Amino acid sequence: MKPLSILQVITQRRFSGAERVCLSLCADLQQRGHRVLLLCKPDGGLPDEARKLGLAVQTPNISGKLNLVAPFTLARIARQFGTDVIHTHLSSASLWGGLAGRLAGIPTLGHVHALNTWFYYRFSALAATCSGGVKQYVVAQGADPAKVRVVYNGIPANRLDGVLSCAEARQMLGLAPDQPVVACVAHLSSKKGQIFLLQAVALLRDRFPDLVCLLAGEGEMAEQLQQQAVELGIADRVRQLGFRRDVMSVMQAADVVVLPSIAKEGLGLVLVEAALLEKPTIGSNAPGIDEAVQDGVTGLLVAPGDATALAERLALLLGDAVLRSQMGQAGRQRALQMFTQEAMVDQFEEIYRELVTQ
Repeated sequence: MKPLSILQVITQRRFSGAERVCLSLCADLQQRGHRVLLLCKPDGGLPDEARKLGLAVQTPNISGKLNLVAPFTLARIARQFGTDVIHTHLSSASLWGGLAGRLAGIPTLGHVHALNTWFYYRFSALAATCSGGVKQYVVAQGADPAKVRVVYNGIPANRLDGVLSCAEARQMLGLAPDQPVVACVAHLSSKKGQIFLLQAVALLRDRFPDLVCLLAGEGEMAEQLQQQAVELGIADRVRQLGFRRDVMSVMQAADVVVLPSIAKEGLGLVLVEAALLEKPTIGSNAPGIDEAVQDGVTGLLVAPGDATALAERLALLLGDAVLRSQMGQAGRQRALQMFTQEAMVDQFEEIYRELVTQ
């Protein structure tokens, strides 16, 4: 088939899930022979990472919900590039990109990475959501279900490159080989629910006296979580690791990986990545996350914000090595079936072809 010229647009907040998906998609599309131009904000490390992959990058002023010049800027760049399809990520990029597509007469795909407000994507010809839960969420806001495609985020084949073994990862982090360890890899914010994870760890203090909780990530809740650990009497059990590029090795050191989010989680890709490492997972029983975790098979689901229930599920898994192994193996098999990078890129190519023939 004829290669396409694809304009990828993202107004990143930090280098996190949506940004990683966008970057890996750009790299794979270019590897398949398509012309790709990435437009993004100049900060957050994304432009540097993109250039390392050999991608063409521009950083025009396109961010901000009141930036009325942005759609005209995007339309001009799209015409200059000879764009066949505009693929936008996150709300500001999708608002301005959708309008730019209409100005330039170029079809647009708005990519909804979380439980976002549909208004920002309504000008796109089609939308893609990272889970069925997100599709339900935007359809409830008025999106036409016939124009919304579910495309699960894919994990790049090289995601396991350089990942340490469990023994090596524990040695790196100063953990004993048989020490019970739980890990949470997420931005440190109230909506990610780390506060309830620490409460659960405190409830397990007597049953698992050597239990360690690893928090990988940075954010506005860092000091509050540190103070909470002191108040709960578990400061010696909680380790804030900050931003880590080796989060796969951090999760490798854990017995169980937890994502205790209480709001706005599109899929919880980190749980799929943990499953790829054969780690059992615990997530909140909420749309999106309940697609990343198959309850009772690859991991366990708990009600959002219920520290007692979370402690019970953690105790079940930490106390049963056989169950952890069974769930870990089932999780890896499911991740390799449903969440591959190749499958994601295949689906997006199909959507692009659909758009250019409309």
